[in-house]
Amino acid sequence: MLKKIKEKFLNRQFLTFGIIGVINTGVALILNKFILMLGAEVGLASIISDVLAFIPSYFMNMTFTYKKKYSWKSFFAFPVSYIPGWIITFFIVEILSRGFGVPERWAKMVAVPIYVPVNYLVMSFIVKKTNSQDR
Repeated sequence: MLKKIKEKFLNRQFLTFGIIGVINTGVALILNKFILMLGAEVGLASIISDVLAFIPSYFMNMTFTYKKKYSWKSFFAFPVSYIPGWIITFFIVEILSRGFGVPERWAKMVAVPIYVPVNYLVMSFIVKKTNSQDR
Protein backbone atom coordinates (compact mmCIF):
# COMPACT_ATOMS: atom_id res chain seq x y z
CA MET A 1 0.00 0.00 0.00
CA LEU A 2 2.78 2.44 0.93
CA LYS A 3 4.54 1.61 -2.34
CA LYS A 4 1.41 2.47 -4.35
CA ILE A 5 1.03 5.75 -2.49
CA LYS A 6 4.68 6.64 -3.19
CA GLU A 7 4.29 5.76 -6.89
CA LYS A 8 1.15 7.88 -7.20
CA PHE A 9 2.31 10.96 -5.30
CA LEU A 10 6.12 11.03 -5.36
CA ASN A 11 6.65 11.88 -9.01
CA ARG A 12 7.21 14.85 -11.29
CA GLN A 13 3.59 15.00 -12.41
CA PHE A 14 2.29 15.38 -8.84
CA LEU A 15 5.02 17.93 -8.06
CA THR A 16 4.01 19.98 -11.12
CA PHE A 17 0.36 19.64 -10.12
CA GLY A 18 1.29 20.83 -6.63
CA ILE A 19 3.16 23.89 -7.87
CA ILE A 20 0.25 24.84 -10.11
CA GLY A 21 -2.04 24.16 -7.17
CA VAL A 22 -0.08 26.63 -5.03
CA ILE A 23 -0.47 29.27 -7.73
CA ASN A 24 -4.15 28.41 -8.17
CA THR A 25 -4.73 28.48 -4.42
CA GLY A 26 -3.10 31.90 -4.22
CA VAL A 27 -5.38 33.18 -6.96
CA ALA A 28 -8.43 31.62 -5.27
CA LEU A 29 -7.47 33.07 -1.86
CA ILE A 30 -7.03 36.57 -3.29
CA LEU A 31 -10.37 36.30 -5.09
CA ASN A 32 -11.95 34.91 -1.91
CA LYS A 33 -10.76 37.89 0.16
CA PHE A 34 -12.03 40.30 -2.47
CA ILE A 35 -15.43 38.60 -2.66
CA LEU A 36 -15.69 38.57 1.15
CA MET A 37 -14.88 42.31 1.18
CA LEU A 38 -17.84 42.78 -1.17
CA GLY A 39 -20.02 41.27 1.56
CA ALA A 40 -20.59 37.75 0.26
CA GLU A 41 -21.27 34.89 2.67
CA VAL A 42 -18.15 32.84 3.44
CA GLY A 43 -19.24 29.56 1.82
CA LEU A 44 -20.48 31.30 -1.32
CA ALA A 45 -17.28 33.36 -1.55
CA SER A 46 -15.26 30.16 -1.32
CA ILE A 47 -17.15 28.51 -4.17
CA ILE A 48 -17.09 31.58 -6.45
CA SER A 49 -13.37 32.13 -5.95
CA ASP A 50 -12.62 28.49 -6.75
CA VAL A 51 -14.76 28.57 -9.89
CA LEU A 52 -13.00 31.70 -11.17
CA ALA A 53 -9.55 30.29 -10.37
CA PHE A 54 -10.39 27.19 -12.40
CA ILE A 55 -9.66 28.82 -15.76
CA PRO A 56 -5.91 29.48 -15.37
CA SER A 57 -5.58 26.16 -13.56
CA TYR A 58 -6.98 24.31 -16.58
CA PHE A 59 -4.50 25.86 -18.98
CA MET A 60 -1.50 25.42 -16.70
CA ASN A 61 -2.35 21.80 -15.84
CA MET A 62 -3.03 20.76 -19.42
CA THR A 63 0.24 22.38 -20.51
CA PHE A 64 2.64 21.45 -17.72
CA THR A 65 1.15 18.60 -15.67
CA TYR A 66 -0.53 16.42 -18.28
CA LYS A 67 1.06 17.74 -21.49
CA LYS A 68 -2.24 17.45 -23.33
CA LYS A 69 -3.79 19.64 -26.00
CA TYR A 70 -6.61 21.94 -25.03
CA SER A 71 -10.04 20.89 -26.16
CA TRP A 72 -13.59 21.86 -25.40
CA LYS A 73 -14.18 18.32 -24.21
CA SER A 74 -11.39 18.49 -21.63
CA PHE A 75 -12.26 22.10 -20.73
CA PHE A 76 -15.83 21.15 -19.82
CA ALA A 77 -14.80 17.87 -18.17
CA PHE A 78 -12.03 19.51 -16.14
CA PRO A 79 -14.34 21.25 -13.63
CA VAL A 80 -15.78 17.87 -12.65
CA SER A 81 -12.41 17.11 -11.07
CA TYR A 82 -12.87 20.09 -8.79
CA ILE A 83 -16.22 18.98 -7.37
CA PRO A 84 -14.82 16.78 -4.57
CA GLY A 85 -12.38 19.54 -3.60
CA TRP A 86 -15.10 22.18 -3.61
CA ILE A 87 -17.32 20.04 -1.41
CA ILE A 88 -14.48 19.30 1.01
CA THR A 89 -13.43 22.95 1.11
CA PHE A 90 -16.98 24.23 1.57
CA PHE A 91 -17.62 21.99 4.58
CA ILE A 92 -14.23 22.64 6.17
CA VAL A 93 -14.64 26.41 5.76
CA GLU A 94 -18.17 26.35 7.11
CA ILE A 95 -17.33 24.10 10.09
CA LEU A 96 -14.19 26.00 11.04
CA SER A 97 -15.55 29.50 10.60
CA ARG A 98 -19.06 28.98 11.95
CA GLY A 99 -18.51 26.09 14.36
CA PHE A 100 -15.11 26.91 15.81
CA GLY A 101 -14.76 30.64 15.17
CA VAL A 102 -11.66 30.29 13.00
CA PRO A 103 -11.16 33.51 11.01
CA GLU A 104 -12.50 33.14 7.48
CA ARG A 105 -9.13 33.93 5.91
CA TRP A 106 -7.54 30.96 7.70
CA ALA A 107 -10.39 28.48 7.38
CA LYS A 108 -9.95 28.04 3.63
CA MET A 109 -6.21 27.47 3.96
CA VAL A 110 -6.77 24.60 6.41
CA ALA A 111 -8.57 22.65 3.66
CA VAL A 112 -5.62 22.76 1.22
CA PRO A 113 -3.66 19.68 2.39
CA ILE A 114 -6.84 17.64 2.37
CA TYR A 115 -8.27 18.48 -1.03
CA VAL A 116 -5.03 18.60 -3.06
CA PRO A 117 -4.47 14.81 -3.25
CA VAL A 118 -8.19 14.26 -3.85
CA ASN A 119 -8.20 16.77 -6.71
CA TYR A 120 -5.05 15.24 -8.21
CA LEU A 121 -6.54 11.75 -8.30
CA VAL A 122 -9.85 12.87 -9.74
CA MET A 123 -8.25 15.28 -12.23
CA SER A 124 -5.82 12.62 -13.47
CA PHE A 125 -8.74 10.28 -14.05
CA ILE A 126 -10.76 12.94 -15.89
CA VAL A 127 -7.84 13.98 -18.11
CA LYS A 128 -7.16 10.35 -18.99
CA LYS A 129 -10.83 9.78 -19.84
CA THR A 130 -11.06 12.80 -22.15
CA ASN A 131 -8.51 11.07 -24.41
CA SER A 132 -6.72 14.26 -25.36
CA GLN A 133 -3.75 13.83 -27.65
CA ASP A 134 -0.23 14.20 -26.27
CA ARG A 135 1.49 17.49 -26.93
